[in-house]
Amino acid sequence: MRKTKLVMTLGPALMQGDRLREALKEADAVRLNASHGDPESRVVALEKVRSISQELGRAIPVFLDLQGPKWRVGLLESPVDLATGSEGVFYAPGTEVPTGFAWAAPLPHPELFEGAEPGQHWLLDDGAITVKILAKGSELLKAEVVIGGPLKARKGVHPIGMDINVDPLTEKDHADIRWGVEHNVDLFAQSFVRRASDVQQLQAIIHHLGGTQPIIAKIEHPTALAHLAEILDVSWGVMVARGDLGVELGVERVPGLQKQIIKAARKALKPVITATQMLESMIEHAQPTRAEASDVANAIWDGTDAVMLSAESASGAYPVEAVQWLARIAAEADANVKQRTTTLPEDLAEKVLARTDISVAFAACRTADEINARWIVAFTEGGGTARMVSRLAGRTPVLGATVDELTARRMGILRGVTALIIPRVASTDEMVEVVRDLLLAKHDVGSFDRVVMTMGLPLWKSGTTNTMKVMTF
Repeated sequence: MRKTKLVMTLGPALMQGDRLREALKEADAVRLNASHGDPESRVVALEKVRSISQELGRAIPVFLDLQGPKWRVGLLESPVDLATGSEGVFYAPGTEVPTGFAWAAPLPHPELFEGAEPGQHWLLDDGAITVKILAKGSELLKAEVVIGGPLKARKGVHPIGMDINVDPLTEKDHADIRWGVEHNVDLFAQSFVRRASDVQQLQAIIHHLGGTQPIIAKIEHPTALAHLAEILDVSWGVMVARGDLGVELGVERVPGLQKQIIKAARKALKPVITATQMLESMIEHAQPTRAEASDVANAIWDGTDAVMLSAESASGAYPVEAVQWLARIAAEADANVKQRTTTLPEDLAEKVLARTDISVAFAACRTADEINARWIVAFTEGGGTARMVSRLAGRTPVLGATVDELTARRMGILRGVTALIIPRVASTDEMVEVVRDLLLAKHDVGSFDRVVMTMGLPLWKSGTTNTMKVMTF
């Protein structure tokens, strides 16, 4: 059974015909990218995902990925060719389009016109294109192309060496947050997080709007690496956003940073998604490269909970095939994961001594390994116990048993966890019997199989896991 979870970005490519249904048979979570599309199309996409998920009998979470304070070129009717050595301009939207240049692109960020200086190098489209600023004005920047390529609408702009203090949430983000709360997305992903206070600011806005959505902090800025521990403390999980990490710090550092971030997330018992260019070649080709297969597998062997497709599924020529290939690669990588030992990891010893719930979760996972249990069943109100057991479990698959549908969907991002929705009962005896019946009916449990359960007393109170039980069928 594949344990690594698959996240796919939803876009126009998947909204054609029956593609979305086919992709949702494999994908475990869906990302809506707030940097592209409009609220109306998002509503249609969200409703379609919810409807198909229900028909398939799958609890699939949808998270809204906020754009954050990332600079992007404006809208273009068609890609603009930035030929190497050519000179062109960036211009402020609302002004007359300049003529007499090899190319021209709108730039809807006044602060960049102010902060630009001749001699600066700017990276466009995650570093695919490089330009050098030649001259500046209040509404016009003249630039020479150092490394050329086609520039598409809304591609990112990264000025090397420009230091501008920006609010972690833009005006657009505030509108998107309100939309996400009103339409009950399951989580938010926050771009360009620098420190814990950025996440806390977003959480406060969500709560003010009446939402309860947790936050996945995207680690893609150098400052975030210096504050990684505190960011993990206040986040539901993190994402290794390798595109902007590579732009900010150099592609040669990304593999090491990926391992560092995943290791820190595992130590914090928080889920982690690895993203960007997992199967990039499948935007245009029907099969991935061997290097991409190795990249996905190595992220899994590093300990990631989930791997994510971006343009491959959102706008590529083979979106369903990309999801299917990712599933095949992940399943093979999972089959070759070095199983965790039943010895307590040194970096968790202090937490186990300090917290009963972590101690019980670890004991349950160790017991399940030793008795070759068929399942670990983690009874969880808000999902916290499932997160811990997911992180600590070895080869035993996990059922996250909850009464809450929202909690069940969020488990779609937790490695090795399958959601199990149960009715709210009044006693542990009733709860055990309900789960026994569900396991026999739906989860391939036979005579003499054993199942390890974790639960909290009193029932249905978050953070109270203090009991372990072994059931023999």
